[in-house]
Amino acid sequence: MLRPQLAPQRQRRRRRRGRAAVRDLISTLTRASNKAPVPYVPASYANGLSHIYSEPKGAEAEMRAYGANGTLFGLVNRLMTTTGSVGWKLWQKAASGKKEDRKEVTRHLALNVWNKPNKFFTQRRLIESGQQHNDLTGETWLIVARNPLARSIPLELWPVRPDRIRPAVHPQEFITGYIYTGPNGEQVPLEIDDVIPMFQPDPENHYRGLGPVQALLRTIDSQKFSEEWNRNFFRNSAKPGGVIEVEERLSDEEFNEFRDRWAESHQGLSNAHRVAILENGMKWVDAKISQREMQFAELAEIAPNRIREAFGFPQFAQGIVEDVNRASAEASDAMYAKWLAVPRLDRWKDALNSVFLPMFGDTAANLEFDYDDPIPPDAAAQNAERESKATAAKTYIDAGFDGDSVKTALDLPDTLKWEKPEPPAPPVMPGQPGQADAKPPAKKPAALRLWNAAPDDTEPDADMEQVQADWEEQLAALLVVWAGITAAQQAELLPQVIAIVAAGDIAALAALTVTVVTATAVLTAAMAAMGARAARRMAAEAAAQGVQVPVPVSLPGLDPIAEAVAQLLGEGLAQAAGKEAVRVYAPGVAAEQVALQVGAHLEGLSDAYLREQLGAALTRAQNVGRLETVRDVPQTIYWASETLDRNTCKPCREIDGTEFESWKAAWDAYGGGTYRACLGRNRCRGTVRATWNPRAGA
Repeated sequence: MLRPQLAPQRQRRRRRRGRAAVRDLISTLTRASNKAPVPYVPASYANGLSHIYSEPKGAEAEMRAYGANGTLFGLVNRLMTTTGSVGWKLWQKAASGKKEDRKEVTRHLALNVWNKPNKFFTQRRLIESGQQHNDLTGETWLIVARNPLARSIPLELWPVRPDRIRPAVHPQEFITGYIYTGPNGEQVPLEIDDVIPMFQPDPENHYRGLGPVQALLRTIDSQKFSEEWNRNFFRNSAKPGGVIEVEERLSDEEFNEFRDRWAESHQGLSNAHRVAILENGMKWVDAKISQREMQFAELAEIAPNRIREAFGFPQFAQGIVEDVNRASAEASDAMYAKWLAVPRLDRWKDALNSVFLPMFGDTAANLEFDYDDPIPPDAAAQNAERESKATAAKTYIDAGFDGDSVKTALDLPDTLKWEKPEPPAPPVMPGQPGQADAKPPAKKPAALRLWNAAPDDTEPDADMEQVQADWEEQLAALLVVWAGITAAQQAELLPQVIAIVAAGDIAALAALTVTVVTATAVLTAAMAAMGARAARRMAAEAAAQGVQVPVPVSLPGLDPIAEAVAQLLGEGLAQAAGKEAVRVYAPGVAAEQVALQVGAHLEGLSDAYLREQLGAALTRAQNVGRLETVRDVPQTIYWASETLDRNTCKPCREIDGTEFESWKAAWDAYGGGTYRACLGRNRCRGTVRATWNPRAGA
C-alpha cells in the first residue's frame, strides 16, 4: 500500500526540526568534550563562586628555604643551571616519525619568542628561573604577553612566582581562568591561554604542584635551629648556658644592674673566659645539655642526606666522591644526565609542544621543539654499534639475504653499495667427469681403526691456516661487538645495585639480572656466519681435490647453544657485580659509592674468560659447518686434525691424524665443537678434514 505524500510545508518543517536536532546534538557533544567528566571541586563553586581559587601550599616558605640552606641551594642551583644550559631547536616532524628524518626550522615566530622570551630575559634565564621555582615548589608558571591589536599572536614569555598566581576552579569547566596578585595586592585576571603551567603532580590537588621541599621543611628547620644554637653557643663565650642562683629575692633595680654588668663583662667572644665574681651568696649552675649530648655532628650529616634523597640526587653529582677514575666519572655524568636532567627537560618540552606551539595556529601544526641530548656520548658504545651492524650485515648477506634489504633493515648509510655475488656452480659428485686426482694429505693415519695414534708430522698446511684465520677474524669482530653488549649490561646492573643497597636488602645482590636478548641475537648471527664460512671453506677444500659438494643452506643446533652461552655470560657478569657489591658494602656507605666501585671493577675485568667462551661457540659453529658440508658424501674419508692447537694435550695428540670409520664417528668426536676428550676443553681447536683419494700404502 502506498503512503500518501506529505505536504511541502510539512516536509520543510520536518527537515528544519531534523537539522535543529542535529545542531543541538553537536553542541551537546562539543560542550561535553570540553568539560570535566567528574567534579573536582564542590558544585557550589559554579553558582557565582568560581572566584574561589586554589591556594598554593606554603610556596613562599619553600622559596625562602633556597637562601637559608646550603645543601638545598647547591642542589637546586646545579639542577637549574644544568637544565638552562641545554640547547633547543625547532623541528619539522617527519612522516616516518623518526627523529633522524626531521628537518630543522630556523625561522619561525615561536622560535624567536623562545630564544628571546622578553626584553630582559634570555632563554637560559627564563628556564633557570622556572626550573628553580619547579624544584622548590613543584610549580612553574609562565605568563604569555600578546599583541593588543592581534591577541592571537604571542610576543613574550614571563616567569612569575608560584605563590602569586591562583587558578579559578570550576566543577565542570575545571579551570575558568587565573588570577595574578601583585606585590601591592592588586589582582590581574588572566585567560586560560595566557598561562603556561608546569607541575610536579600533587596527589591531593590537581590544580597545584608538589615539590620535594614541601616534604623537607621540618628537616630544613631542624638544621637551621641547630646551626642557630651553635652560633649562640659561641656568642656566649663558647660555654653552655646556665642559671645563677640567689639566696634572697632581688629588687628590680638590683636585677637590672646585675643583668647589665653581666652582659657587659661576660657576653660575646671578646669577653670569653673572663672570671666572674658573684656577690651575696650567688651561685652559677651549668645547664645539663652539652653539644655532645645534642649530637650536632650526626644532625649535620642527616639533613643533607635527606635533602638529596628527596630530590633523588646522587652524592657524586655534588662532587662527593671517595674513589674516582675515568670510567666511574664518565658513568656518573651519564647517570646524572639520564636521571635528573632529562626528566626536567622533558617537562619543558611537553609544555612547549602541548601549550606554547598551538598558540601559533596552523603555522606550527607540524612542528615540535626538542632539546639537545644532555647524556654524554659513549664512544665505545657507538663503535660497538657500528661493528655490530657491520657483523650483522655480513652475517645476513652470507646467509643469502639481499644486500639492499639488509641495508634497510639495519638502517645502514645509503653510500654503501652492494654487488650481487655470482651464483655457485652446480655440484659435481665423486665419480663424475671432471673429477681430478688430488695429492694425498700431509698426515696419513696408520690404520682405519678409530682412536689410533697420530703421525709425528704436526705442522698445519695452507688449508688449516685458512681455517684458523677465519676463526680468529670472526672472534675479533665478535669481541668488539660484545664490548658494547657488556657496557649495556653494566648500565643495567648499576641502578640495581644502587636500589638494593639503598633499601638495605643486601641479600638481593645475589639475584642481579641483565637482559640477554641482544647478546643472544648477536651470538646467534656470529655463529651462523662462522658456520656458513666454514661450510664454504670445506667446499673449497673439496673442489681443490676435484669434488664439488653443495654448501648446506642451514646448520642444525646452533641457535640454542648461542642462547645458552649468552645467558651464562650475562649471569656471570651479574654475579661478578653482586660479589663486588657485597665486598665493598658496609653499613653507612652510600649506595652510589658502592655502585661506582662495582662499575670500576666490571670495567677492569679481563676478557680471557669471555674470549674462551665465545671462541668455543665459534669453534662449534665452524666444525658443524665443515661436517655438515661433507655429510654422507660418497667415497669420503674423514680424519681428525689437531694441528691448530697451540698446546696439544695427550688425548688430542692421540686422536690427531686418526681416520674415522664413518661420518657419524667424526660427528661424535667433533660435533660439539671441541674434541670431546680434550683436557683443554673450550680452548681446543681440533677439527675434521675430508679427502677423496686412496691413501698411499693403504
